[in-house]
Amino acid sequence: MGHFEQRQLFEQPLASATGGRITSISLSSQAHLSRTLLAGMLMELSGNSDQRWLCWVADRPLKPLLTANSSNQQRILQVVSNSGQELCPIAVRALERGKSHTVAVLLDRPLQDREHEALERAALAGNAECLVIYLND
Repeated sequence: MGHFEQRQLFEQPLASATGGRITSISLSSQAHLSRTLLAGMLMELSGNSDQRWLCWVADRPLKPLLTANSSNQQRILQVVSNSGQELCPIAVRALERGKSHTVAVLLDRPLQDREHEALERAALAGNAECLVIYLND
């Protein structure tokens, strides 16, 4: 059976002014099940009533995760960095700009404290949410 976990990154919240705009999701199970769950969550987020976009920041494109039957009404902006560039600074810039209601960033390692704080500040500045996804294949 697969495993799905959603948790806050840190037990103790940062300063109350940040508003807790980061959600961390760890998906670990059969690769197919994890990808199906992730695709469903992202499709739901892309259909948000907020007219801004969902932004995908990762080292791989989103398209293989989405099903062929997905709606053409998707509002997803993809920022794919396969050059080894750090993804957190890209997510920070996307959050700060406020063009997206949610920035989903796919990571293969835990966030460092300074990265978490930078993402919180950027999400607050851009009135956005950040979804940090750990996908364990």
